[in-house]
Amino acid sequence: MLSEKLLKKLHTIAEEFKKSGFLLEEDLIELAESRQDIAERIENTKFKKISFFYDEELNSVGFTLEDVQVEFIVTVGEDEEGPWYEATAEIIFF
Repeated sequence: MLSEKLLKKLHTIAEEFKKSGFLLEEDLIELAESRQDIAERIENTKFKKISFFYDEELNSVGFTLEDVQVEFIVTVGEDEEGPWYEATAEIIFF
């Protein structure tokens, strides 16, 4: 189970992504649940030390912590059920 502190930080990160038009809070939570190492890094990093980026060409957003970069590449489409998106997280350690 994710801590309240981590959930608040994930929400704040999601709000930053929202400024670029991406709604990825559920994807951030899923990432934190599946990657304890990333969750710990996010939880233990002060928000002001997180840098954010947006790559229009790749249709991606992400953030950089001290020693890791997390990028969500988003594929969008539409089918008979309506619009959909798929976000793939790429993690790079420095």
